[in-house]
This record gives sequence, structure tokens and C-alpha cells, in this order.
Amino acid sequence: MPPESERQERRLARSLDPLVALSRLLDATRRDGPLAALAVADDTGCLVAGAGRSADCEELAALAPLLDAGTWPANDTTPTRLEVLARSTEVRRLSVDGITVLICGQGSEPGRGAGLSRAAAGCERILRETGRRRC
Repeated sequence: MPPESERQERRLARSLDPLVALSRLLDATRRDGPLAALAVADDTGCLVAGAGRSADCEELAALAPLLDAGTWPANDTTPTRLEVLARSTEVRRLSVDGITVLICGQGSEPGRGAGLSRAAAGCERILRETGRRRC
């Protein structure tokens, strides 16, 4: 958990722009936990927002639908890149106002799940507030 001063500073730096807000949330979550990269993707694998190395975020977003489904061809002799990535990655499916997004986090356990839960809760809050402002 970040120090109180850092949490308050983050609250002062909030943005009404949902992409900026998502990026700041993901960056703070990544720094707080054992996550190397976090990505928010649509259900086709297109990156919406991310934190970490940009190449890692793009890869996580692109593979998130496959990792979420949990189905890919297994290779008995040599693990595929997808199999290796799946071991250190977790995906959460989030539906807000009928729109599905995938939140994908890469990092070590323990703590990856808790970080992803914080990111999912924050993403849901940001996306719901954005939907309310549009109405």
C-alpha cells in the first residue's frame, strides 16, 4: 500500500478524461503490486489503456481474449509463447453498461490477483462514471 501522501496526491491528479484516468489507475496499481504490466483491452484484443512497457501492454491486450477463454492448442514437447505467458498472467472480464473489457495483469504471485482486483474495481468505477456523464 502506498504512503498516505502518495494516495492523496493521486486523488488530486484525477482526470475526467477516461483514458487518462484509466492509465493513471493502471500505473498506480502496477507500482503498488507485483505487476510488470497491466492492460485494458476490448473483447477483440485492442489495447485501450496500459501500464508498463508498451510492447508488453500490446501483447497482453492482443492475447487477453485467448487467455480469458483458456483454450489454445497445447504443445507437449515445447511450450508455446502463449502457454508461458499464461503462467504469469491473469485476466478479468468486466462488463459495464453492456460493454465488455478485459483487464489483464502480468506478474508474479502472490499479489497479482489482489492487484488485478483493485484495477478491475477502479476500471469499473471510471467506466460507469463516464457512462453517466454521457447521458
